[in-house]
Amino acid sequence: MANPDPGQETAAPAAHVARPEALALEEIDAHLHRGRADLAMERIAGLDRALRGSDHVRLFAMQAVVIGFACPLERSAATPVPRDPPALSSLDLVWFHVDLPRAPSGLHQAIDYGAVLALSFEAGAIKAPQARRILITDETTQLPADLRVDEVMRFPLDRGQLMYERMRLQSLYLKRRAPGRCSVLMDSDMVVNADPSRVFGEAFDIGLTWRGKHADAPFNGGLILVAEGAAGLDFFGKVRACYDALAADATVTGACETNPRAWWGDQWALAATVGYRAYGERTTDVLSVDGIRVRLFPCETHNFTPEPQTRYDVADLRRKFFIHFKGNRKQMLAFYLGQLRSGHI
Repeated sequence: MANPDPGQETAAPAAHVARPEALALEEIDAHLHRGRADLAMERIAGLDRALRGSDHVRLFAMQAVVIGFACPLERSAATPVPRDPPALSSLDLVWFHVDLPRAPSGLHQAIDYGAVLALSFEAGAIKAPQARRILITDETTQLPADLRVDEVMRFPLDRGQLMYERMRLQSLYLKRRAPGRCSVLMDSDMVVNADPSRVFGEAFDIGLTWRGKHADAPFNGGLILVAEGAAGLDFFGKVRACYDALAADATVTGACETNPRAWWGDQWALAATVGYRAYGERTTDVLSVDGIRVRLFPCETHNFTPEPQTRYDVADLRRKFFIHFKGNRKQMLAFYLGQLRSGHI
């Protein structure tokens, strides 16, 4: 079974599943969301005998393998500490974009990514005009002539392992980043929807955005917040080491049909670095990972994904820091930018 699109909801247990098996599926899901792959695997083994061939059981088995992969790091709860937000002029908005003939997920429709990128940069110019706009890309990607960019950073990369390469290139950017600057690392389908400097009104090193639907991929890799200082680069080093180990693990690769370096693996590596159980059983939204302060923001407010054919309250939309037009929602981006230009949002 192919890995599900993290932008789509995992299917609920089928209606024909008997009540005891349905309850077992719910119990497994709860264990996985707590990061307790050990408890989930016990139930999966028993349930597989009753529901042999079930897509739900196979999906949970794959998730349990990924969640059970451990990165040995020290983790503990930390306390949020307010601070004055940095000046918008000390902020880097950093996009990653590479032209590809097709999306590596195999699930997304053909999209004019150049047009999407130009709209995303325009939103950054509207909502954060003093911030520096940077693009990370490869050596051959063609860019729109009207792209409102301050700097283009080009690096050689392997397009066959795009998610791994995105993290590697983001690390190179952080290594070259000027001292005292904060960074918003994001994909080409992200809209800056509010003053991003306000997100840094707390003392943290890394900000990740979480969602509740995907036990194996709780953090969306399309937006990562990096405060000033060297700790952000240190965190990326730990995630990449975890990513290397995960992608080389025969148990993990044997459970997945997709190459983790090409798609989804970055989100697994982020979660394994933070710690699936540390995240799933947390009592605070700040965790210390080997002394690095990781702030966990809800996607609902900091990395919001709108749904097609859905009407949203304008006042509520204005409170979202970033709007993520991921997957096939990119077709909605042009209309949304029109609303930003007009001042309606």
